[in-house]
Amino acid sequence: MTNKKNLILLYLLIAFEIIILLNSNVVIKSVTSSSILFILNIFPSMFPGMIIGNLLIKERIWLIIPNSIKKLFKKLFGFDDVLTSVFIISMFCGTPSNALYINEYLNDEKAQKMLQITHFINPLFVVAGVGIGLFKSAKIGFMLLFIMWIENFIKAFILREKNIKVNKQINIKEKSFINNLIESVKAAVNASLLIFGLVICFNLLVSLISNIFYIPDNINVILNGILEMTGGIIKLKNVDIIMPVKIILAYFFLNFGGLCIHMQTFSMLENKKISYLKYLIFRLI
Repeated sequence: MTNKKNLILLYLLIAFEIIILLNSNVVIKSVTSSSILFILNIFPSMFPGMIIGNLLIKERIWLIIPNSIKKLFKKLFGFDDVLTSVFIISMFCGTPSNALYINEYLNDEKAQKMLQITHFINPLFVVAGVGIGLFKSAKIGFMLLFIMWIENFIKAFILREKNIKVNKQINIKEKSFINNLIESVKAAVNASLLIFGLVICFNLLVSLISNIFYIPDNINVILNGILEMTGGIIKLKNVDIIMPVKIILAYFFLNFGGLCIHMQTFSMLENKKISYLKYLIFRLI
Protein backbone atom coordinates (compact mmCIF):
# COMPACT_ATOMS: atom_id res chain seq x y z
CA MET A 1 0.00 0.00 0.00
CA THR A 2 2.83 2.36 0.89
CA ASN A 3 4.56 1.70 -2.43
CA LYS A 4 1.34 2.49 -4.31
CA LYS A 5 1.02 5.78 -2.42
CA ASN A 6 4.62 6.64 -3.20
CA LEU A 7 4.10 5.87 -6.91
CA ILE A 8 0.97 8.02 -7.03
CA LEU A 9 2.86 10.86 -5.35
CA LEU A 10 5.73 10.51 -7.83
CA TYR A 11 3.35 10.64 -10.81
CA LEU A 12 1.65 13.71 -9.37
CA LEU A 13 4.98 15.46 -8.84
CA ILE A 14 6.08 14.66 -12.40
CA ALA A 15 2.75 15.94 -13.74
CA PHE A 16 3.13 19.11 -11.69
CA GLU A 17 6.65 19.63 -13.01
CA ILE A 18 5.36 19.29 -16.60
CA ILE A 19 2.62 21.83 -15.86
CA ILE A 20 5.25 24.23 -14.49
CA LEU A 21 7.40 23.81 -17.61
CA LEU A 22 4.43 24.42 -19.90
CA ASN A 23 3.45 27.54 -17.96
CA SER A 24 6.88 29.01 -17.29
CA ASN A 25 5.74 32.61 -17.82
CA VAL A 26 2.97 32.20 -15.27
CA VAL A 27 5.42 30.64 -12.82
CA ILE A 28 7.94 33.48 -13.16
CA LYS A 29 5.24 36.13 -12.71
CA SER A 30 3.75 34.31 -9.74
CA VAL A 31 7.09 33.84 -7.94
CA THR A 32 7.98 37.49 -8.58
CA SER A 33 4.63 38.84 -7.36
CA SER A 34 4.69 36.50 -4.32
CA SER A 35 8.18 37.72 -3.42
CA ILE A 36 7.05 41.34 -3.64
CA LEU A 37 3.93 40.50 -1.61
CA PHE A 38 6.04 38.91 1.12
CA ILE A 39 8.66 41.66 1.23
CA LEU A 40 6.21 44.58 1.19
CA ASN A 41 3.16 43.24 3.06
CA ILE A 42 4.00 40.21 5.21
CA PHE A 43 7.61 40.43 6.36
CA PRO A 44 7.58 44.04 7.74
CA SER A 45 4.61 43.38 10.04
CA MET A 46 5.64 39.85 11.05
CA PHE A 47 9.41 39.80 11.58
CA PRO A 48 9.77 42.42 14.36
CA GLY A 49 6.84 40.90 16.24
CA MET A 50 8.43 37.43 16.13
CA ILE A 51 11.66 38.73 17.63
CA ILE A 52 10.02 40.85 20.33
CA GLY A 53 7.47 38.18 21.28
CA ASN A 54 10.08 35.46 21.74
CA LEU A 55 12.36 37.85 23.57
CA LEU A 56 9.59 38.88 25.98
CA ILE A 57 8.95 35.28 26.99
CA LYS A 58 12.66 34.53 27.36
CA GLU A 59 12.92 37.58 29.63
CA ARG A 60 9.87 36.35 31.67
CA ILE A 61 7.26 38.92 30.72
CA TRP A 62 4.83 37.47 33.31
CA LEU A 63 6.94 39.12 36.02
CA ILE A 64 5.66 42.55 34.92
CA ILE A 65 2.09 41.68 33.93
CA PRO A 66 -0.17 43.27 36.60
CA ASN A 67 -1.54 40.78 39.11
CA SER A 68 -5.06 42.02 38.39
CA ILE A 69 -4.76 40.87 34.76
CA LYS A 70 -3.23 37.52 35.73
CA LYS A 71 -5.99 36.91 38.27
CA LEU A 72 -8.66 37.86 35.71
CA PHE A 73 -7.25 35.50 33.07
CA LYS A 74 -6.96 32.72 35.64
CA LYS A 75 -10.57 33.19 36.74
CA LEU A 76 -12.04 33.48 33.23
CA PHE A 77 -9.87 31.04 31.28
CA GLY A 78 -7.95 28.94 33.82
CA PHE A 79 -4.62 30.35 32.60
CA ASP A 80 -1.43 30.28 34.61
CA ASP A 81 1.08 33.12 34.21
CA VAL A 82 2.81 31.53 31.21
CA LEU A 83 -0.44 30.86 29.31
CA THR A 84 -1.52 34.43 30.03
CA SER A 85 1.78 35.69 28.59
CA VAL A 86 1.51 33.55 25.45
CA PHE A 87 -2.09 34.65 24.87
CA ILE A 88 -1.35 38.37 25.30
CA ILE A 89 1.80 38.26 23.15
CA SER A 90 -0.09 36.39 20.43
CA MET A 91 -2.69 39.18 20.36
CA PHE A 92 -0.06 41.68 19.30
CA CYS A 93 2.43 39.54 17.36
CA GLY A 94 -0.12 37.49 15.43
CA THR A 95 -0.14 34.14 13.67
CA PRO A 96 1.97 32.09 12.86
CA SER A 97 4.31 33.76 15.39
CA ASN A 98 2.20 32.26 18.18
CA ALA A 99 3.29 28.78 17.08
CA LEU A 100 6.92 29.64 17.93
CA TYR A 101 6.04 30.37 21.56
CA ILE A 102 3.57 27.49 21.85
CA ASN A 103 6.12 25.03 20.49
CA GLU A 104 8.95 26.10 22.77
CA TYR A 105 7.18 26.69 26.06
CA LEU A 106 4.05 24.48 26.24
CA ASN A 107 3.36 20.74 26.48
CA ASP A 108 1.09 18.90 24.02
CA GLU A 109 -2.17 19.38 25.92
CA LYS A 110 -1.70 23.08 26.49
CA ALA A 111 -0.30 23.55 22.98
CA GLN A 112 -3.48 22.12 21.43
CA LYS A 113 -5.69 24.41 23.49
CA MET A 114 -3.65 27.57 22.96
CA LEU A 115 -3.29 26.92 19.25
CA GLN A 116 -7.08 26.92 18.90
CA ILE A 117 -7.59 30.21 20.75
CA THR A 118 -4.57 32.33 19.77
CA HIS A 119 -5.21 32.75 16.04
CA PHE A 120 -4.56 36.50 15.95
CA ILE A 121 -3.56 38.15 12.68
CA ASN A 122 -0.93 40.85 13.23
CA PRO A 123 -2.73 44.10 14.23
CA LEU A 124 -0.53 46.19 11.92
CA PHE A 125 -1.59 44.11 8.92
CA VAL A 126 -5.29 44.17 9.91
CA VAL A 127 -5.46 47.92 10.51
CA ALA A 128 -2.98 49.22 7.93
CA GLY A 129 -3.05 46.49 5.28
CA VAL A 130 -6.73 45.58 5.36
CA GLY A 131 -8.44 48.60 6.92
CA ILE A 132 -6.53 51.42 5.27
CA GLY A 133 -5.05 49.57 2.30
CA LEU A 134 -8.20 47.76 1.18
CA PHE A 135 -11.11 49.78 2.56
CA LYS A 136 -9.42 53.20 2.97
CA SER A 137 -10.69 53.22 6.55
CA ALA A 138 -8.76 52.65 9.76
CA LYS A 139 -12.12 52.28 11.54
CA ILE A 140 -12.94 49.15 9.53
CA GLY A 141 -9.48 47.78 10.31
CA PHE A 142 -9.93 48.34 14.05
CA MET A 143 -13.44 46.87 13.87
CA LEU A 144 -12.13 43.66 12.26
CA LEU A 145 -9.30 43.50 14.79
CA PHE A 146 -11.69 43.99 17.73
CA ILE A 147 -14.04 41.25 16.47
CA MET A 148 -11.13 38.82 16.09
CA TRP A 149 -9.96 39.55 19.63
CA ILE A 150 -13.45 39.14 21.10
CA GLU A 151 -13.95 35.87 19.20
CA ASN A 152 -10.76 34.39 20.65
CA PHE A 153 -11.72 35.54 24.15
CA ILE A 154 -15.04 33.71 23.74
CA LYS A 155 -13.27 30.55 22.53
CA ALA A 156 -10.83 30.75 25.44
CA PHE A 157 -13.77 31.01 27.84
CA ILE A 158 -15.47 27.99 26.24
CA LEU A 159 -12.29 25.90 26.57
CA ARG A 160 -11.51 27.08 30.10
CA GLU A 161 -10.55 24.51 32.70
CA LYS A 162 -13.39 23.90 35.14
CA ASN A 163 -11.09 22.91 37.99
CA ILE A 164 -8.35 25.51 37.93
CA LYS A 165 -5.06 24.14 39.15
CA VAL A 166 -1.94 25.98 40.14
CA ASN A 167 0.45 25.13 37.30
CA LYS A 168 4.19 25.07 37.70
CA GLN A 169 6.16 27.69 35.82
CA ILE A 170 8.18 26.55 32.86
CA ASN A 171 11.89 26.22 33.39
CA ILE A 172 13.65 28.80 31.25
CA LYS A 173 17.42 28.84 31.56
CA GLU A 174 18.56 32.30 32.50
CA LYS A 175 20.78 33.79 29.79
CA SER A 176 22.09 37.24 29.02
CA PHE A 177 19.90 39.63 27.07
CA ILE A 178 22.31 39.49 24.12
CA ASN A 179 22.09 35.70 23.92
CA ASN A 180 18.30 35.79 24.15
CA LEU A 181 18.20 38.45 21.42
CA ILE A 182 20.44 36.40 19.11
CA GLU A 183 18.36 33.25 19.66
CA SER A 184 15.14 35.19 19.00
CA VAL A 185 16.51 36.67 15.77
CA LYS A 186 17.66 33.24 14.57
CA ALA A 187 14.24 31.73 15.28
CA ALA A 188 12.50 34.62 13.50
CA VAL A 189 14.78 34.36 10.44
CA ASN A 190 14.25 30.60 10.10
CA ALA A 191 10.49 30.96 10.49
CA SER A 192 10.39 33.85 7.99
CA LEU A 193 12.24 31.87 5.32
CA LEU A 194 9.83 28.97 5.78
CA ILE A 195 6.83 31.29 5.50
CA PHE A 196 8.34 32.94 2.41
CA GLY A 197 8.66 29.57 0.67
CA LEU A 198 5.12 28.49 1.55
CA VAL A 199 3.64 31.80 0.36
CA ILE A 200 5.35 31.30 -3.01
CA CYS A 201 4.11 27.69 -3.27
CA PHE A 202 0.48 28.49 -2.48
CA ASN A 203 0.31 31.58 -4.70
CA LEU A 204 1.92 29.58 -7.50
CA LEU A 205 -0.77 26.93 -7.10
CA VAL A 206 -3.50 29.58 -7.34
CA SER A 207 -1.90 31.13 -10.44
CA LEU A 208 -1.60 27.78 -12.22
CA ILE A 209 -5.20 26.83 -11.43
CA SER A 210 -6.44 30.21 -12.68
CA ASN A 211 -4.37 29.92 -15.85
CA ILE A 212 -5.43 26.37 -16.72
CA PHE A 213 -9.12 26.61 -15.82
CA TYR A 214 -11.60 29.39 -16.40
CA ILE A 215 -12.57 30.65 -12.96
CA PRO A 216 -14.77 33.76 -12.48
CA ASP A 217 -13.09 36.59 -10.59
CA ASN A 218 -15.33 36.27 -7.53
CA ILE A 219 -14.63 32.54 -7.19
CA ASN A 220 -10.93 33.09 -7.87
CA VAL A 221 -10.71 35.57 -4.97
CA ILE A 222 -12.39 33.12 -2.59
CA LEU A 223 -10.11 30.29 -3.76
CA ASN A 224 -7.07 32.52 -3.28
CA GLY A 225 -8.21 33.60 0.20
CA ILE A 226 -8.75 30.01 1.30
CA LEU A 227 -5.33 28.92 0.05
CA GLU A 228 -3.30 32.06 0.85
CA MET A 229 -4.94 34.76 2.97
CA THR A 230 -2.88 37.83 2.02
CA GLY A 231 -3.20 37.31 -1.73
CA GLY A 232 -6.96 36.80 -1.42
CA ILE A 233 -7.39 40.00 0.60
CA ILE A 234 -5.34 42.04 -1.87
CA LYS A 235 -7.42 40.70 -4.79
CA LEU A 236 -10.61 41.90 -3.04
CA LYS A 237 -9.66 45.41 -4.23
CA ASN A 238 -10.47 44.55 -7.84
CA VAL A 239 -13.67 42.57 -7.27
CA ASP A 240 -16.93 44.31 -8.14
CA ILE A 241 -19.05 43.48 -5.09
CA ILE A 242 -20.76 45.65 -2.50
CA MET A 243 -18.74 46.89 0.49
CA PRO A 244 -20.50 44.82 3.23
CA VAL A 245 -19.77 41.60 1.31
CA LYS A 246 -16.11 42.63 0.91
CA ILE A 247 -15.84 43.23 4.65
CA ILE A 248 -17.42 39.84 5.41
CA LEU A 249 -15.05 38.09 3.00
CA ALA A 250 -12.05 39.93 4.45
CA TYR A 251 -13.05 38.84 7.94
CA PHE A 252 -13.53 35.24 6.79
CA PHE A 253 -10.07 35.22 5.20
CA LEU A 254 -8.52 36.69 8.36
CA ASN A 255 -10.32 34.32 10.71
CA PHE A 256 -9.66 31.22 8.60
CA GLY A 257 -6.08 32.28 7.93
CA GLY A 258 -5.67 30.32 4.72
CA LEU A 259 -4.19 26.84 4.30
CA CYS A 260 -0.81 28.49 3.79
CA ILE A 261 -0.83 29.85 7.37
CA HIS A 262 -2.16 26.51 8.64
CA MET A 263 0.87 24.80 7.12
CA GLN A 264 3.21 27.49 8.45
CA THR A 265 1.81 27.03 11.94
CA PHE A 266 2.09 23.25 12.01
CA SER A 267 5.55 23.29 10.49
CA MET A 268 6.75 25.20 13.58
CA LEU A 269 5.28 22.69 16.03
CA GLU A 270 8.17 20.25 16.41
CA ASN A 271 7.40 16.93 18.15
CA LYS A 272 3.99 18.15 19.28
CA LYS A 273 0.95 15.87 19.10
CA ILE A 274 -1.62 18.32 17.75
CA SER A 275 -4.96 17.50 16.12
CA TYR A 276 -5.31 19.47 12.89
CA LEU A 277 -9.04 18.64 12.76
CA LYS A 278 -9.67 20.43 16.08
CA TYR A 279 -7.61 23.37 14.89
CA LEU A 280 -9.51 23.49 11.58
CA ILE A 281 -12.90 23.42 13.32
CA PHE A 282 -11.92 26.47 15.38
CA ARG A 283 -10.81 28.25 12.21
CA LEU A 284 -14.23 27.71 10.62
CA ILE A 285 -16.30 28.97 13.56
